[in-house]
Amino acid sequence: MKRSFIKLMALCLFSGISQAQSNINTTLLEQQVEQMQSSIDSLNIVISQARERYAQEAESREQIAKEIAALEGEAINLKRKFNKALQQLTSYEQQQYAQSNNSGQLITIEQNIAEDTSSVATFYPKRANLVANRVFDDALSAADLKHLRAMQSNESAVVTKIKEYLHMYDKMVALQLEYERVDNEIAADSVLKLLDSVRSKAELTEGAIKSKWHDIFDNKVYAYNLMMERDSKLDIISKAEQTLSAALISSEQRAEQCESEALVEYFYRKKALLNYEIQVADVYELSTAKDSLLRVSNTISESSFCLPKVTIVRRAFIDHEPIKVIKPTIYTPKNPIPHTKIYDYGTVYRVRIGIFTKRPNLTALKGITPLSYTDKYHNGKYAYFVGGYRTEEEALEGVAYLKKLGFRDPQLVMWVDGEYISNIAEWKSKNLGFNLEITGVTTIPDDIKAHISLRNEQARYSRVGSAFIVGSFTSKADADKVASEICALNSKIKVEVKPVK
Repeated sequence: MKRSFIKLMALCLFSGISQAQSNINTTLLEQQVEQMQSSIDSLNIVISQARERYAQEAESREQIAKEIAALEGEAINLKRKFNKALQQLTSYEQQQYAQSNNSGQLITIEQNIAEDTSSVATFYPKRANLVANRVFDDALSAADLKHLRAMQSNESAVVTKIKEYLHMYDKMVALQLEYERVDNEIAADSVLKLLDSVRSKAELTEGAIKSKWHDIFDNKVYAYNLMMERDSKLDIISKAEQTLSAALISSEQRAEQCESEALVEYFYRKKALLNYEIQVADVYELSTAKDSLLRVSNTISESSFCLPKVTIVRRAFIDHEPIKVIKPTIYTPKNPIPHTKIYDYGTVYRVRIGIFTKRPNLTALKGITPLSYTDKYHNGKYAYFVGGYRTEEEALEGVAYLKKLGFRDPQLVMWVDGEYISNIAEWKSKNLGFNLEITGVTTIPDDIKAHISLRNEQARYSRVGSAFIVGSFTSKADADKVASEICALNSKIKVEVKPVK
């Protein structure tokens, strides 16, 4: 007996030194993980602020886009380092517990005495992985236990899919910024096609995440409920059901504001499930598993999963150019007057200088530019147009200028999303443009009103039920752009573009 006691004391001394060093190493790794998570959260805030500036400061978008790209690159690298540190911490803990068990560190005084007395003592080592603890062996059937542990193992597959999605999301954000940078329609269409391709792949990945995660979530909750029922912990089941139900409601509400419904749902349900697992660990006094679960819960942040929407507002690549006089004329048989370019999106005003059965003599056009013609309208006759203006006011100045040059009856015309309008007054009486329907707020914030005024000084506000109606905008392109900018300024606001009836 004395020999056993001396042996125990020596073992405890060695184990104490080893445990102290292990605790120091674990603490350092924990601090490193916490610091990295804090840095990630801070960086996400900076990126979010930069995106808000991007939406607000049109004149500085190119520079801000570069800043965002650099910040996102930094965020990706930091996330990789964080994942590596977290993996090291988990691996170290597992090694620590394995070494502790092998070295006899977990041997109790009662077990040591049992060497001489032949008494029997039941002892289960505590493990960081909750469902790896032996208490589950006693509480569940072999089939349920096997299924539960398979679900635990499958969680890594969900994490892998989430990483795949995040990689594609980074690509989508980069393409969104690239779309704003390109300066011609061909390049813009190419970016949109690539974005559609990436988004399609991302949607497939989202489907896989949702399917796998639902299966894991439902089966883990079922197993924990079985255990709590067996041990008459009905209060814990009730509390867990409330938490899980609240998580589902929160995810449904938040998903409308985020890019991925699957990731939002994963975040809220994962947090709720971790909360349930922590309670299960508490019931069975599994302190090691509880500490591990708490650490995981603390490292999962909403900003990593509730990602800002990647919203593309279609751009109208229209050549706007006022009327000029260049003599001698730039148009010759080798450089003829081109066909009128019709844009299928956006609004452009031009001045029609005449409708001719035959093409007019170039000298009669008095050196004005930019000229174009088409026989698409007016029963096949040649309609000639000059200039290209953003607004009706600018175009009317062009009309006045042509009259001074001696043109008898220059007429203002326009194209709206590819439609030719030769009688603007009549068109306005029938087509009142587009309104913004704003919901999600009880009042429209002052900064949103100020932004709308910058885009449309004549904007009028009305209220229908819980919705605010703001109008009107001449083209859908203009309304779409303002709607997107409002959503970027305030993610809680929902804006729909609707034609005025």
